[in-house]
Amino acid sequence: MRLTALATALACLLAPAAHAQTKVELDFPTWQAEEPGPAEFWTEATKAFEAAHPGVMIKKYQVPFREYVDKLTVRFAGGNPPDIVHLPIRNFASFASQGWLKPIDDLLAKTDIKQNFSSLQSELVWDGKTEGVLLLGYGMLLYYNEAMLKEAGVDVPRTPDELIKAIQAITKPDKGIFGWGATTSEHPNIFVDWASWVTGSGASLFTKDGGYNFTAPEVVKALDQFRVAVKNAPKGVSSEAMRQLYIDGKVAMFRDGAFFSSQIKTAPEATRANLKAAMMPFPVIPGGTSNSIHIPAKLDPQRQQLVWEFIEMISKPEWQTKYTQAIKVPAPRKGSFTPDMAAADPMIALAAKASEAAVNIFPTTDAARTNYNQIAKMVGESGMRLINSDRPTEAILKELQDQLNRRVPLK
Repeated sequence: MRLTALATALACLLAPAAHAQTKVELDFPTWQAEEPGPAEFWTEATKAFEAAHPGVMIKKYQVPFREYVDKLTVRFAGGNPPDIVHLPIRNFASFASQGWLKPIDDLLAKTDIKQNFSSLQSELVWDGKTEGVLLLGYGMLLYYNEAMLKEAGVDVPRTPDELIKAIQAITKPDKGIFGWGATTSEHPNIFVDWASWVTGSGASLFTKDGGYNFTAPEVVKALDQFRVAVKNAPKGVSSEAMRQLYIDGKVAMFRDGAFFSSQIKTAPEATRANLKAAMMPFPVIPGGTSNSIHIPAKLDPQRQQLVWEFIEMISKPEWQTKYTQAIKVPAPRKGSFTPDMAAADPMIALAAKASEAAVNIFPTTDAARTNYNQIAKMVGESGMRLINSDRPTEAILKELQDQLNRRVPLK
């Protein structure tokens, strides 16, 4: 009896130690694991979290953006979501509407996030409940190769007409030189290309009452202009390949979020000094919210707590400053971008100016947000027809709008 009691007592004493040694691996897929800038931030953050949580490991790995949302959707639908959920905010509503994300208002109430984050944090409210934390909002920039513009005898464009003339003056397809870069293979980012040109012109792909607006004359006019630009772009490339062509000095100009500037450091030394950025030469600066981080609703409580502690860590001032420096776009926490940063890095200052002026390019009604993935895929299919055929723009857009109204009605 005495030996049994002693063994029981020893087991109780050893139990906490055994628990501390337990390995927990948090699954964290992202499209940014290999992207210069974000990759460094996520690596530093995961290492810091692991150091503060012995026995916990974060398995971070790359999933290409073009297949990211589809793969995540399959995992949630199959009851096998990752532990740390990183989402493009344009797809947030389609996940929230399925009840896949955990409401976190009770957790946020114990922090200062609601008080000290950008008002864009409100985009992560669904059905009256907050279901994630904002990582990034941004404005679009015009990236250009100064040497290529100079060789063609053109200045940095300040208007859409100047932009088109510069693109046409630079393009020499027989020499592998292109005035413009765009997504020219089927890809979710074709929607972003279209919406940027349309929003930049002052128009919208959606009506004020939430319907489709693809056949409006002002939308047709903006996409006609986009079509001229994209005919001077390399064909069959994804957004990732197009960015690389710019870094390699084959594409003279393209539009992208301010976050792209963190990748310029990967350019060859001879090219890097010529890679610069300016405000978009549009009457309206297009932009939007980029990405966010979430907890799956059906994760077990221990893992939910760990994921929340990771989110809480990267939301603190120290990590928000690191995020700003790594991504080169002001993080959502107020005070994470300072005048000293602007003086030290003009690219961050330009990113801040674009973010402040930006008008959202993504749909805002619940119906369109919930169905964004399907809408973007159909726009991508029509985008290929716009790029590869000679059919009138108006006819392609009318066909798209008819299909959207049949397959994804918004009213």
